[in-house]
Amino acid sequence: RHTEGDNMFRVIEPVEIDFVTKTSIEESRKIILEALRSQGGNIKVDSARDIVAGFGSGLKARLLGVALAGTNSMPRDVVVKLRETESKTEVKIRVRDTAGFGSRAGFADKLQRIMYQQALDIKSQFADVD
Repeated sequence: RHTEGDNMFRVIEPVEIDFVTKTSIEESRKIILEALRSQGGNIKVDSARDIVAGFGSGLKARLLGVALAGTNSMPRDVVVKLRETESKTEVKIRVRDTAGFGSRAGFADKLQRIMYQQALDIKSQFADVD
């Protein structure tokens, strides 16, 4: 049974940004790790081709609610995949909500903007990328 208010909540879609850089895969990894740390990320996975960083706090968001805890406290992961092709490095950034409980439309939009900005901040560390 659905009520009128149900459509106020929505699942937060992941944000994906892909780009190619001339920066070596090793150097790209270092740049990305530095960017994630400066954003306040907790590095969960750090391998040659994969980086996962966690942001926010599910506990804080659930206890205080997003209104009090702030949109930035919403738990999310930034997943970065690196691939070497010829003399270039392919970078795939995916920012995904890990709270899993969806959010009110207004907060979902704000969180999606934060997620997109996080991915763009990482991309902006590479001077040769538009």
